[in-house]
Amino acid sequence: MDIMKSRLSSFVAALCAIAVPVLADAPAGYYNSLEGKTGTELMKAVKAVVRKHTVISYGDGTWNAFRKTDVRTVNGKECWWDMYSDNNVPVSSGHPGMNIEHSVANSWWGGTKNDAYKDIVHLNPSDTEGNSRKSNYPLTELGSRKWTNGVVNIGSPKSGQGGGSSNGFEPHDGYKGDFARTYMYMFVVYDDINWGRTSGGQNVEWMFTANPFELKAWAKELLLRWSANDAVSQKERDRNDGVYAAQKNRNPFIDLPDLADYIWGEKKGEPYHVDGSHEPGPVDPPVDPDPIDPPVDPDPEEPTPEDPSLVPGTYVLVASQGDIRAGESYLILGSDSHVAMSLKQNKEKTFFEPTSEVSISGGVITNAPADAALITLETLGDGYALRASDMGGNSKGYLFSSSVKTINLTDYSTTTGVKAKLTYSSQGVAVVYGSSASSGTGALYYNNGAPRFTTYTTNGQERLDFYRKVKDSSAVDEIEDDSCLVEVWGNNILVPEGASIYDLNGRKLMNGENLARGIYIVTSPAFKKAVKVAVK
Repeated sequence: MDIMKSRLSSFVAALCAIAVPVLADAPAGYYNSLEGKTGTELMKAVKAVVRKHTVISYGDGTWNAFRKTDVRTVNGKECWWDMYSDNNVPVSSGHPGMNIEHSVANSWWGGTKNDAYKDIVHLNPSDTEGNSRKSNYPLTELGSRKWTNGVVNIGSPKSGQGGGSSNGFEPHDGYKGDFARTYMYMFVVYDDINWGRTSGGQNVEWMFTANPFELKAWAKELLLRWSANDAVSQKERDRNDGVYAAQKNRNPFIDLPDLADYIWGEKKGEPYHVDGSHEPGPVDPPVDPDPIDPPVDPDPEEPTPEDPSLVPGTYVLVASQGDIRAGESYLILGSDSHVAMSLKQNKEKTFFEPTSEVSISGGVITNAPADAALITLETLGDGYALRASDMGGNSKGYLFSSSVKTINLTDYSTTTGVKAKLTYSSQGVAVVYGSSASSGTGALYYNNGAPRFTTYTTNGQERLDFYRKVKDSSAVDEIEDDSCLVEVWGNNILVPEGASIYDLNGRKLMNGENLARGIYIVTSPAFKKAVKVAVK
């Protein structure tokens, strides 16, 4: 869901963004002490407002706090909101395979020696692997990518960034503003702790100088730009309210998104006015009191019938090399038998069993088998690592071939035999391990005589068809007027002032909150056409 901000299982679909400050639910007078302050005095005033807070015990206390800050509803179930993977782990299951992640690495200041370690403003529930891969790398844009799960991206920092680190962490576009505003909070509120220690002989003063303590120029530019480009979202506002409920302080860079520009940006040195008189006022979606009125437009553009190749959750046949994309997810089918590869293996773990036959219509799969393997492509050198998940999005490892007629799973994308070359032709997609299909461990095929997916060095087996999973963003019509904003957050639709939301039966909805899965129509006088939005 982003600007279009897709979130993998719940990322935002935003078509265009307006950068305006939005005051969240801070208590009356909470920021009054910032009034008229400039520069260093303004920064000190910010710190004084939010530094004192209730310290939550790290561990079970943190997870209890996360119930207020990092839970969303997915298909009717409460799940942890993980900004480090596209997994949806039910809260009711506990938190298997998850960590408490410090978005600002605690190794940068000495670990557990102060309250920064426990501050939930920068703590998040995180997929274990996403957390591990992120390590303590600085926040950067990447010049080249070494690993991704579609949300966390690890690689070499873009030229001019990284502060000398050989590795960097780039979050998904839909979370860049979230991370930027969190980093701003941490650097202001904890400017007096022991930053700048070394870890394992590696200098961790990548984003700041320790004496005096201040952001480096490249880091300052990055955080300001990300914060401006990825405006404060409803997710952040709700989380900020949850933080206040749990530890009695807030992130002012969420409540006052223009504040950063007065501390580090072009308005540094100008007096800050808490009432926002220097900026446009807030814009929030209105609540229409009449939930059943029909559309008032006498001649609205009728929504066109759904194109199944655009509906999120469907799978579309790969028809060119360009349809093979890093970060996208696929089903692998035998091209003639129309059975998908499952995650079920034989006892020796040399092949994967097929699912039952898959129903295909016009190159589109609308109902994927529940036992199919969902394969996500990750760039690995000049090829791909194929990460396998179940249909619930739970990662099971990477496909790798150690010898001919053997295909298995490993936890590591760096394991020998993981990298594969994928090439489209009219016969299907070739998945080749090693230098060629006839050498090394061969190519992945489907054997319909002894039903199995495994590697062969001869081409007498069934080639493969790949079906790409359609994401939320593909189901949203483009808005031609760039003054509007439509967002999908989980099962909530946010619309600009004056817009209305209808279901496909023509019923006008009172608001866009807690909607059932399906297709909705958004209309507005500002739109040049009706907008079709998918809630997945």
